[in-house]
Amino acid sequence: MNRHFTHTIFLLLILSLTGNVLKSQTQIEIVNADEIYFNKKISAERQVLIGQVKAKHENRFLTCDSAYFYSNDNRIEAFSNIHIWEGDRLNLYGEYLSYQGNEQVAEIQNNVQFQHNQMQLTTNQLEYQFETQKGIYENKALITEKEKSLESNAGIYYAIDEKFDFYGQVVIENLKNKLYADTVYYWLNKEYAVFNSNGIIQNGEYHVQAKQGWLDQKKGEAFLNGQIKITDLENFYVLRADTTSLTQKMNRSVSYGTPLLSIPLSGDTLYLTADTLVQEKLINQHHVKAYPKVTFKTSEILGSCDSMSFNSGEEHIYMHKKPVVWVNDFQLTADTLSMQLLDNVLQWALFDQNAFIASKVDSTPTFNQIGGEHMKAYFLDNELTNIAVNGNGESIYFITDEENKKPKSINKIICSNMNILIKERSIEQIKFYKKPKAVLLPIDQLDTSDLLLKKFKWIESNGDQNKIKTIIGGNRTF
Repeated sequence: MNRHFTHTIFLLLILSLTGNVLKSQTQIEIVNADEIYFNKKISAERQVLIGQVKAKHENRFLTCDSAYFYSNDNRIEAFSNIHIWEGDRLNLYGEYLSYQGNEQVAEIQNNVQFQHNQMQLTTNQLEYQFETQKGIYENKALITEKEKSLESNAGIYYAIDEKFDFYGQVVIENLKNKLYADTVYYWLNKEYAVFNSNGIIQNGEYHVQAKQGWLDQKKGEAFLNGQIKITDLENFYVLRADTTSLTQKMNRSVSYGTPLLSIPLSGDTLYLTADTLVQEKLINQHHVKAYPKVTFKTSEILGSCDSMSFNSGEEHIYMHKKPVVWVNDFQLTADTLSMQLLDNVLQWALFDQNAFIASKVDSTPTFNQIGGEHMKAYFLDNELTNIAVNGNGESIYFITDEENKKPKSINKIICSNMNILIKERSIEQIKFYKKPKAVLLPIDQLDTSDLLLKKFKWIESNGDQNKIKTIIGGNRTF
């Protein structure tokens, strides 16, 4: 019984394989030709077909002006005004054709047009494999489909999935945007592209560069990876990052991997970096969020905080959780910090709650200090001009010996309000308001704790300075 079962299986396999071979080797049928003749001196097996030639193979038809039919090889060579069609969804046109019936492969050349559903491909050479429904071209091709145009130097088309693999100088354009890349895998109906190597996305609002990623043209979404650069063509903000996700018709971005945002100011640039950067383009304004580990820099200012937000319509920058700003030789801290611009020029900075200013006294380990509830720093042409202190003002100011330049005493003042005038990046004058109380004390009569105000803290700027300098000048040169 086992032997009988084995023989049965063997016979079924043989019949199955034979059936597949016979199916794949259906003979080409000549339906019509004005003239048919042989020339045995040239070829005993070749039939010459001339005038209104029509042939059939499987479920596809061929028409042309003339052809050679090789019945033994089940092959046909066609010339001039070639048209192959399969149903009403697939058409091939050209001037020269070699069709292998056993393999069901058509190689068509010269003025080639390939139509599948609503897609039309124009090139100079194409191989179409009917069994796998795959078209291959190795010359520059132009493809149109609905409101899309596509081109590349080479490619493969998968008719079942309506998908292209594009290679070399790829351009994909629809009404919303244009994609350039070296290699792209593209689904026509979904308008979905996966690109590798040197991708560029353009529309009227943005210019996007990335090493690789994907683009959903229908949804207006993209995911980018590697050497990303996004330029806002309206206000010339430039975002650089390692990874970026774009949503909301490309108007919202979330970036990771030491992202760097450059915001043009009048005669300056604000550089901003953090672990995560979020940008959202709204009507007539641009909203930016950065968090955590924020570092920012202009030519005059260096700062850091835990989180930051910026609204271009209001031209207002908000900083939260331990903000610290270094301006010239001054360190300014507070619970929260906000900065106001006007026409991209810095106007003032407001330090709210537990505001504090500290600066080193030359190269000594001592610090001039001013504390208060609120401080407002004013700028002219992006340079600090004065700082107004409001509420619970107190200060320690060191007086140095004129000969050895070392601190010899402190001037300790308690006053509700103060105004600090800055000239040439140094304190020129401090004005005290509302019943100031001052005392001059020699240093040698004071404990170390008496040399510092209660809320004093000093944060070295070197770490933040080096961090953002590295990102600006080193990792972000692309």
